[in-house]
Amino acid sequence: MPLSFGLSLWILILLVLVALVASWWSYRDTVPETSSGKKIFLGSMRFFALALTLFLLFEPLWKSESIQETKPVVSILIDNSESMALADSLLGNEGMGLNELFDIVQRASSSLDVRLFSFGSTLESADSLKNLSFDDSRTDLAAALTQAARDLGETQHRAAILVSDGLYNAGTNPIHTSESYPVPILTLAYGDSTARQDVRIVQVVTNQIAYSGSTLPVLVRIRNEGFESNRVMVSLSSGNQTVDQQSVMLPEAGAETEIELAVDANEPGRLNLRVDVSRLNGETTYRNNSQSVVVQVLDQKKNILLVAGAPSPDVSALTRILKDDETATINRFVQAPNGSFYEGDLPDDLSEVDLMVLIGFPSSATPAALSRKLADLAGSGTPVFLIHDRSTQLQMLRQDWSSVLPIQPDVIRPNFVAGRFRLTTAASSHVVFDMGERRDNASWTRLPPLSLGESRWTLAPGATVLATGEMRGIALDDPVFVVGRQGLGRKAVLLAHGFWKWTNVPDDLKADAERFDIILANTIQWLFATEDDRLVRVSPSEDEYGEGESVVLRGEVYDEALRPLSDASLSVLVTTDSGQVFPYEMAPVGSGRYSIDVGNLPAGAYSYSAKAERNGTELGEDSGAFSIGRRTLEFKNTKADFALMNQIAERSGGRSLSQTDLQNLPSVLASVSGFKPVQESIVQQIRLWQRFPFLFLILTLLTVEWFFRKRFGMV
Repeated sequence: MPLSFGLSLWILILLVLVALVASWWSYRDTVPETSSGKKIFLGSMRFFALALTLFLLFEPLWKSESIQETKPVVSILIDNSESMALADSLLGNEGMGLNELFDIVQRASSSLDVRLFSFGSTLESADSLKNLSFDDSRTDLAAALTQAARDLGETQHRAAILVSDGLYNAGTNPIHTSESYPVPILTLAYGDSTARQDVRIVQVVTNQIAYSGSTLPVLVRIRNEGFESNRVMVSLSSGNQTVDQQSVMLPEAGAETEIELAVDANEPGRLNLRVDVSRLNGETTYRNNSQSVVVQVLDQKKNILLVAGAPSPDVSALTRILKDDETATINRFVQAPNGSFYEGDLPDDLSEVDLMVLIGFPSSATPAALSRKLADLAGSGTPVFLIHDRSTQLQMLRQDWSSVLPIQPDVIRPNFVAGRFRLTTAASSHVVFDMGERRDNASWTRLPPLSLGESRWTLAPGATVLATGEMRGIALDDPVFVVGRQGLGRKAVLLAHGFWKWTNVPDDLKADAERFDIILANTIQWLFATEDDRLVRVSPSEDEYGEGESVVLRGEVYDEALRPLSDASLSVLVTTDSGQVFPYEMAPVGSGRYSIDVGNLPAGAYSYSAKAERNGTELGEDSGAFSIGRRTLEFKNTKADFALMNQIAERSGGRSLSQTDLQNLPSVLASVSGFKPVQESIVQQIRLWQRFPFLFLILTLLTVEWFFRKRFGMV
């Protein structure tokens, strides 16, 4: 019922009846006596005035409801990255261009509320598709979709249209984002899914750290598209000098080849290297023919002390892996059941030890004095890599080592179970698990299981868990790989053994098994890295930038008590490889941190020196280097990924658009599951007792009654 009252309707009806009776009674006898018609007329005026007054006193409320259809909001996200500039048109070489798309969007705006965005590394609102520059050096599809959904969350957002070539080089996999996306995503593929003629550097692999006097190998992977049976020159340069080069016959189309180059690391410091592939006529782009890397050259080899509590296959496997590192000297000692070492006595003077690797140590055969001696060495700042196996005497470990390790045994249990690695979120950004494209969990499941202890462990403050266990596909919360800066040095603990089985696997699993070698090498490098006690620290946000990327320098300034200073003057000089110097003043950003964006610089190698002053007193200096490659991440692949675009659409409940679909965009959107017209229910409430016309009507009725009473001569 559209009409409602603040009080009971039955009481109102009763009072109206009383008003009717009262109005009749007041005109039953009149002075002078008048006709029945006049009595009825005057009584009606009084009754209607009284009835209307009673009606309004009961606070009548009139409700009206209507359905109003508004334009649904449709977001259109246009990829504004550099790789898009390689494409001729939408939907392949014979599709439409952006101008045609813009015209379609304008026509669709009559029935749709279209919101335009462009994106590369970030999402930005776009006034027109015609103003796109296609100059962003990074593409983050997942972040663009997430930000658009967040920005339009309070609107009637009903669908998203993603226009891209499907190539991304930043952020997470957009397929994962699309699976939980709040609206269906319709994808419009831009570019050509067929390979274009191009020769590009896929990857340059070398050690991040080398030692003076050593020869540093540099592995270069090159992919060929359309130039089979052609030769190219692959050269390695340090500064302006070519240090190595090879003439390479390109493989068949779509295949890759590897070339190993080398450079002598003669002097300590930063070594700026650049790999170049000679150009061929007809390449789609030359911007992926170069790539730069920066290597830190240290001035001496490291001395590693390996102590095992008992012989085991893991000890042999670990020794072989460590000996592959030419920059390290390995001194191995394995305990016999009587507590002595098979290799002879452990040296009394261990001051030259740079790293201790302990496996199954301390054991039940370890003298208490020896355990405390090595624990004291660890406490003095010597890095430690501890591997727990069946030989480890956890009671002694808890007693002597609890203060120098990032984790300690809490509940001791002797049993071990078969399980596997499961990387944590922290592992995704930690150098120990930096394995390039091998970081995923799935590949670990193909390898033989490790033996995981059933003891319970307690983490020390500041410890970081890089891997937990997994048993029969079920994730366990127990830590397996833990790192931390405990005491005066860095420490790492692996609570698993049996990795020797990974050194003897079928050929199809060797690529997966090699990941442990990578993890071990990264762990050793991380442990070797000294704690930074410099008062002035300046570093680039990246060691290598792609061409067109902004170079950002970040700094930190501390006093002698290592308290952050935010009121210092921090100046930096950036020097090009040709000797040109550019001065900058870094701006404070709080908590002793400083930053400056020096903008886009030409490709090449750069060095910088920084100096901090406070109240006329010099606080310290720092220096470093970075490089800007002659390629960008956008040109690592020139072939559009239509398969990815299709998956994004499918997982979100949308669809891939064709040229015919674009011509009928509103009707196509209406047919998509999850796309609903926006219908808004509008409810209007009118408080009748507050309306002036009703009051005017009451006054009019009473006035008419009074006027005619007087005219009829009634008292």
